[in-house]
Amino acid sequence: MYRLCCFAVLVATASGAALSIPPAAPTSAYKPIPLQANLPRRPNDPLPGHNTTYDPPTVTSSVFAAANLLAAPGCAGPVQSQPKTFWLDQQDHTGSARGYAPFISGYYTYPVYRNVLDYSVRNDGTGDQTANLQNAIYTDGRGGSRKGQGVTYEPAEVFLPGGTYQLKSTLNLLMNTIIVGDPLNPPVIKAAPDFTGDTLVNGYDDINNDASGNHHGELNFLTMIKNVIIDTTALPGGNSFTALQWGVAQGCGLTNVKINMPLFSTGHTGILLSGGSTIAVTDVTIVGGGVGIQNSNQQVNFKNIYFQQCRTAFAATGGFTVLLQGATFDTCGLGVDVTTLGTLVLLDSHSTNSGTVVHFHDSSNDSGNRNSQILIQNLVHDSSNPIAVDDSGKTRLAATNYVDTWVFGNLIPGVYQSGKSLTTSRPGALLSNGKFFTKAAPTYAQYASDQIVNVKAVSGYPVMGDGRTDDSASLNAILRQNAHNCKITYFPYGVYVVLNTLIIPPGSRIIGEAWSVITGSGITFSDPNNPKPVVQVGSPGDVGVVEIQEMRFTVAQTSPGAKIVEVNVAGANPGDVGFWNCLITVGGTADTTISRTCTNQDPTNCMAAFVMMHLTKTSSTYIENVWGWTADHNMDDSTSPIIISTGRGLLVEATKGTWLPGTGFEHNWLYNYNFNQAQNIFAGMLQSETPYMQGSGAIKTVPAPWTVRPDYGDPDYSWCASGDQKCRTALATNVNGGSDVALYNSAAWAFFSGPWYGDYSKLCQGTCQTNMMRVANSPINLIWYSISTRSADIVVLDGKTNPSMLNNPGGWGAIIQAYRQFAA
Repeated sequence: MYRLCCFAVLVATASGAALSIPPAAPTSAYKPIPLQANLPRRPNDPLPGHNTTYDPPTVTSSVFAAANLLAAPGCAGPVQSQPKTFWLDQQDHTGSARGYAPFISGYYTYPVYRNVLDYSVRNDGTGDQTANLQNAIYTDGRGGSRKGQGVTYEPAEVFLPGGTYQLKSTLNLLMNTIIVGDPLNPPVIKAAPDFTGDTLVNGYDDINNDASGNHHGELNFLTMIKNVIIDTTALPGGNSFTALQWGVAQGCGLTNVKINMPLFSTGHTGILLSGGSTIAVTDVTIVGGGVGIQNSNQQVNFKNIYFQQCRTAFAATGGFTVLLQGATFDTCGLGVDVTTLGTLVLLDSHSTNSGTVVHFHDSSNDSGNRNSQILIQNLVHDSSNPIAVDDSGKTRLAATNYVDTWVFGNLIPGVYQSGKSLTTSRPGALLSNGKFFTKAAPTYAQYASDQIVNVKAVSGYPVMGDGRTDDSASLNAILRQNAHNCKITYFPYGVYVVLNTLIIPPGSRIIGEAWSVITGSGITFSDPNNPKPVVQVGSPGDVGVVEIQEMRFTVAQTSPGAKIVEVNVAGANPGDVGFWNCLITVGGTADTTISRTCTNQDPTNCMAAFVMMHLTKTSSTYIENVWGWTADHNMDDSTSPIIISTGRGLLVEATKGTWLPGTGFEHNWLYNYNFNQAQNIFAGMLQSETPYMQGSGAIKTVPAPWTVRPDYGDPDYSWCASGDQKCRTALATNVNGGSDVALYNSAAWAFFSGPWYGDYSKLCQGTCQTNMMRVANSPINLIWYSISTRSADIVVLDGKTNPSMLNNPGGWGAIIQAYRQFAA
């Protein structure tokens, strides 16, 4: 049984140790002035040990006029060198320019950043470093523990310098934690020969275990590991052992990681995704082991995974939909073993010197759900071993050097296909070396610290990041200056309030610390008839480089006129403009009043944001592992339910080239994804959930409380009767015209209907909504493979075949493995 994403309320507890010395307060060179009274305040009744008082928000005077900002960039990029130390560890992590967690008591003494060597951890490969390394992760720096303190109150970025960290028992991670290794000399977390236990690194926070000890990974948010090697080679290969347990939820990231296991082990598993509801695992190398990755997570894009000398590279033992994009099977016994998974797509992959590529269950004669549906596209294969073999041992796709497209599953137009070869016309603008373009998250390891600018350490431009001071004027000046000088912008952790649009110009490279927060506030973002971006990336017509990673974008209060992120700029090359491992959240966190004030069942009272993210017509953007979440519960306290209405999720109107490998947009009112007259789009894994308080019995019927905006391509729901609430529910994905749109692995779930009281046990009866997806105005060459839905009557409303769940059973409700109604 698979639990639902976000399918329980996290109740946080805290003990909060008292300080014997009053904490110092940061100073500034300017005097803030009060904001309007309706702007955000810290919670009035926070967790024990957290702030119980909070001064009114303040704003600096707008002394940095736009006329004083510098002109466009005049350099080619940051100056590369051969640094011997990683820039991150050379930042100010002890002075006033360091990161602060502003919503806890004694915030000035809390260490957001921690180098593990400062916690008596040794990296010489000796002894048992588990306890000290665990302390470096758990400590609040004041004699207490971060564990159980909620999700977003106490973030931590834990740095591992190069070396070997020997462990003799399991290392447990926490939520709101980034484990970052030195990319110049990746650290090795190594199991000792006398290791006790069956897991080296437990990536989830066991606070989410229930009374029976069962883990609920769908509640494990904001955990990340990058630039790390995990090693189990000192243990016997026959032992049942897991290098990394990664049963986590959205908002988590695993990237630039290598796992070493005994070659062709019979017992070791590299990554075990036991449950959970994550989005993406990217740029991972796995060597050896009995199983490289074992997955039962709800939905994942595994991007650019290199399997070498694994007995079985990938084993799907549960879950609903998987995209293996850019996988390499190098000297592996078996590529993919599909047992109970709903659907798998193997895309842009290569099998060399290996056995059968895919072993799967033939569900063609199954009654009820037909699972283990397979699609293989753009596979290069160099052995005489068969490509696809079913569970009876029958070869369904024989050896061949190249596979364009092969489907085993539900085909539209058409019926279930027991292995059919097809041709797919892939847009050339989206390809690189014959594959859909991908790009790993930059580490900036090639740059010395003099190429990095900390926004809190720029003379003449005071920045607070304290969750109550307007930083927009200073930040706009700093970003403009850094872009002109081709410097990399570093945001130490903080909550950076902007009362005016934050403009990120071409030439910007931005990286946060433990998901630094940019939050919009004030009257600028209050008018839904005149929406304004909180963060504006470039202006229409701009061309250049913008890289953004490990940031969180939100609003501090209900802001019905907020376009949280708007992207206008295009890159001269694919991937020049990109987002990696970022979040867009509305409500549910410690830094916003929306976490507690939106409890009225009428969503009119909490129209929180106009749109989460808008990729405009002039943009060209690469977006990897980005989660947009309108909260259904509070991450940091027990206030429930919360009733939040964000007008729109991701609006894509771009035409020049857009890549979306691994995204999720959830609980948005009119739609979660809208491709409006878009062109040249690739999306791999589109995860969504319908707002819980829509459908039969809802207090407001879509589009109310929002007004349909044709100028933003809004679907108007005119195909539904005015009072048909089951029909008037948010579309997971709306495709309106356009051309060359390639969508892979949609994971669209509906669970509830009517008023939302926070009871996750009361699923809607029958189906929750009528239509999950919609296609209108005859898009040219719409490529749509592997659509998975839950609890919707019509999978795709297209006015032609309108394929239904009844006729396409599989997975969590329905699967359409190949939707080619508008394919070229």
